Amino acid sequence: MLSNIKPKNKGITKYLRSFAWSVFFIAALVLFGYSCQAAKKTKWQNILEQNGVPQTYWEKYLPKISRTEYNKIKKNYQAAVASQNNNTNSGNSPSSTSDVVNVVSGKYPLPDTVGKIAIEQHLWLKKNQSASSHYSMANVSKSCQNGMAGGYGSFGPLDSGDKNEEKYYVTMRWEYTDWKEPESELASKIDKVAKSITLKDADDFPKSGYVKIEGEYMHYSSKSGDKLKGLSRGYKSSKAAHDKNDAVRLEYRYKGGQWERVTRALDSSTSKKDWYKKKKVLVTNKRNGKKVVASILEAGPAIWTGRVGGLSPEAFEAISAKNNENCEFQYVDDDTKLGSVK
Repeated sequence: MLSNIKPKNKGITKYLRSFAWSVFFIAALVLFGYSCQAAKKTKWQNILEQNGVPQTYWEKYLPKISRTEYNKIKKNYQAAVASQNNNTNSGNSPSSTSDVVNVVSGKYPLPDTVGKIAIEQHLWLKKNQSASSHYSMANVSKSCQNGMAGGYGSFGPLDSGDKNEEKYYVTMRWEYTDWKEPESELASKIDKVAKSITLKDADDFPKSGYVKIEGEYMHYSSKSGDKLKGLSRGYKSSKAAHDKNDAVRLEYRYKGGQWERVTRALDSSTSKKDWYKKKKVLVTNKRNGKKVVASILEAGPAIWTGRVGGLSPEAFEAISAKNNENCEFQYVDDDTKLGSVK
């Protein structure tokens, strides 16, 4: 039987055994190498895979993709997607960025991660710009021509080179300042004809403005310490006497049959404000899942609106948004392309 056949040369037997162990050892090393390569995946490769970037764009950088290489890959992929979109999109369609959107943590937090939004208006791209001039310069589609905000925004001025930034911008009450709707209490009671009032604390109140005490609205023309002076009583309301400790709230203006509150920016930090300017934010419509990348160029809205932010007309249209519906907000890489995310 074959099992009973023994080699006559013991040296050959020893050699064969040694060869078999060598083959086994090499195979184990190869398997271990593959397993180490899989374990060496960086977060940049994971981001590429999660966003569906074809491996042909990044396989040459394996086994370990660095941040620098990731940026090259993303740039190449974005260029390819943009070229494809240019061949398929109509002239008035919102511009589209690639699917590669890298969510990051900001040095300073977003004011809110989820909340209600509304549509904003266009910002000037040059001094005292008219709506028609702006629409022509920025190539604004008819559906997005909803008027001008009347200034450059909180982070202006802008120039003609900021067309795409202005086209897709987002507003929130960025945390480079304290946003307040000032209110205090009367330090003493007043009668119907009083021409001044003293507050317990008027620090947050401007030099002049409108205030509300119970059902009476009044205008004051100057401020000295905690005293508001030069009162015009009963504005769009009835004059009344008021007691000590009655609430005093700053108002903004009377419009459309109702008063609007004032939201003031107090104790601003220049360094924080400089950091926020033109940072990129991914905005996701919670209702339909549509996304747009927008730039920080403006601040707001007023606290009394109950909203946390707003979008430029083009960004608003890109996610088919409605006023007062909920959106999600996330920081993304500074070099992320502005526009809708497919």
